[in-house]
This record gives sequence, C-alpha cells and structure tokens, in this order.
Amino acid sequence: MTTSTDPENAVYSPELDAQAQIELSDADKGGAFADALTFLRIAMTPVIMALIVWGWPELQVALLASFLFIVAALTDIFDDFFGGSARSQYRRYGYLDDIADTILFVGVLIALAFVLFRADLVSWTWAIPVAVLIGRELLVGLFKGFELSRYGWADNLYSSAKGGFAMLGTALLVGSPWLTQWIDMTRATPDNAIEVLAGGSPLVWVIGEVALWIAAVFSVIAGIKILTHTREVDAA
Repeated sequence: MTTSTDPENAVYSPELDAQAQIELSDADKGGAFADALTFLRIAMTPVIMALIVWGWPELQVALLASFLFIVAALTDIFDDFFGGSARSQYRRYGYLDDIADTILFVGVLIALAFVLFRADLVSWTWAIPVAVLIGRELLVGLFKGFELSRYGWADNLYSSAKGGFAMLGTALLVGSPWLTQWIDMTRATPDNAIEVLAGGSPLVWVIGEVALWIAAVFSVIAGIKILTHTREVDAA
C-alpha cells in the first residue's frame, strides 16, 4: 500500500503504524536499559570505594577494584550506545548520566585520598589536581546544581575531555599496584631482577597523575564554560 506525503491526502496504513509502534517500543526499551546502566554505575561506586578503603593497595583488592571501576566506566559508553545521549527523549533519567560519572570518579578519588592520607603518602602532585577536580564539581553543583539537574550539563569538548582523562587517571591510580608489578616483571632480566622488583617503577602512578592534571585543566575550562553558558541562558 502506498501513502501520500501530502497530509491532506495521506492514506492511513495499519502496517506503517504498527511498524512505527514497534520502533518506538524498541527505542523506549533502549532508553530504559541505558537508564539502568546509569543507575548501575551509581550503585557500583560505594562498592569500589569500600574495597579501596578496606584493602587497597593489596594486589588482589587493587585488581578487583580496578576491574569494577573499568566496568562502571564502560557503562557510560554503553548507556549512550543503547539509549542515545543523556538528552534523548527515550531516557527518563538521562540527566543523571553526567552526575553518575561525577559520583564515580569523585567517590573513588575520595577513597584513595583517605587511604593515602592514612598512610601519610599524600603528595602535592596528586593532591592539587584531585582538589581542583573535586572542588570544581562541588562549586558547579552548589551554584548551578538545580538548573543542571533539570536541563542537563552544557555539552562541550572540554567537559568530554575532562571526563575521559579523569576516568583514565583514576583507573591507572586504582590499578597501579598490580600494573606496576606486571610492568616490573616484564622489565626484569636475570641481571637486574632483584633491583627492578625491589625498587618498583613509579611509571603507572606518574602517568595517572599526569592524566589527572590534564583533566583538572579541562575541568576548570569546562566549569567556566558551563557557568557562562547558564548565565547567558538566564539573561536571554
């Protein structure tokens, strides 16, 4: 059956209407699944934090915590894949997408801060970017939290870059105990095995810190962009 593109002469087609209903239903299911992944990311955060506080940097605990963190981070990719962006009309709780990302990496960084402070191992190279990242999230949430929860975060490349580097840096820091051991084992030879394995390479931790520094720079720029964007909307 053919239908006219002219609204006045259009012919109703049950087949096309049924197909449209199926497509809409599939989209709704995709949105619901994406929202479930977002909630899963939020729910996994306290579990990862508890593991870090309880036993990090023991190798098995670090391995499990880093694995769960990577799984939680991957849900951010899959919820966009199945349900579209956070602003998709098929996602009822899409506005929680970016909030879930913030809860994940900020929560894990706080847990790491607790463990490092307890062991008196907090360095300024680690503390400054972490303070900037956490402070920025608190500042933006304090002044623009209601508006952002209602209308979503203003999309910009700086926010995406911040999120990517923050997740990468946090994952490297959490996994540094077992990653460092694995790297040292690959570097060790019969001639230098004792020296390499006894010293431990700081490479993974340093790369994680560098990623956090980059994330902190993007975080400041993105925060300014968000605050400026919302002020312009308010003034319009």
